[in-house]
Amino acid sequence: MNMNTKAILTMGVLLLTATLLSSCFFTTGNLDKVFPLKIGSATISNIRIEPATIPGGATQQVTVSFSYHHEDGDLGLKAKVTIRVSGIATEHHLELNKTNETVRLPVTVSTPNTETTIPLEVTVAIGDQVSSPQTATIQVASDDDKDGIGNREDACPKTPGIAANKGCPVPPAGQPDCIWFVDNWTPPIQQKRSYKVGREVFAMVNDPDENISSDTIDTVFVWVEVPHTGDLEVFRLPELDVNSGLFVNVGPLLTSFPIGATRLDGNLSVFDGDTMLLFYGDVNNFSQQCLTTAVAGG
Repeated sequence: MNMNTKAILTMGVLLLTATLLSSCFFTTGNLDKVFPLKIGSATISNIRIEPATIPGGATQQVTVSFSYHHEDGDLGLKAKVTIRVSGIATEHHLELNKTNETVRLPVTVSTPNTETTIPLEVTVAIGDQVSSPQTATIQVASDDDKDGIGNREDACPKTPGIAANKGCPVPPAGQPDCIWFVDNWTPPIQQKRSYKVGREVFAMVNDPDENISSDTIDTVFVWVEVPHTGDLEVFRLPELDVNSGLFVNVGPLLTSFPIGATRLDGNLSVFDGDTMLLFYGDVNNFSQQCLTTAVAGG
């Protein structure tokens, strides 16, 4: 093979190699168009805080919810959610499996014990795309008795209580005084030591063990007896609220009955000055028995 032939072959190999390389780069460029490296923009909306108002003077957890939209979200993209409360940021990482979805995230908040508002800001970052910051406000209410119920919602703002009784106290569960004679059957419910004859008797039991179902109203039974007249009646107490473990309702009428008394007839026969005994026993825990008293008349 002479020199001219070798030169021609060498030139041909170089041209072929260049063509192949050019084709490869061209194919990669086309793939970039088919499978773009950049992703669409992220947007968020409908920011909500639960509960809407929180008590002051405590560190507590609220739930921040928002809706996002991302046109590539159903590809399983990773997202970083930044929630900034009073300038302090927390980051949350989640995977987007839908183009539109509502997200709920817990956030810890420390509040002063005063009527105020706290600014909150939410930003979602997906890849190199970042949504514009969206703002909301946390409402803070004073809570003088530090029971977690703000003064505005607390019927007993100076005495610690529970939410189910509008911030008022109830008998301690599992203690000898886990049962009360009370003044009513709707919150706030207060202890009562006497009833006028002719009025209805109310009772309240605090027994979390009898909160058997977290979805429906449970029921317990209590007994009220008047030793002087020998009368005995049964109260049926439904749960104050689903999953509360508090039971309260109206009982028999207090009736003045000087001749005699009929047990279990729905009327409690008493004279002014008679002592009434109210008894509760947990049918699932015989060691838990509660007794309290009240006086008829006054």
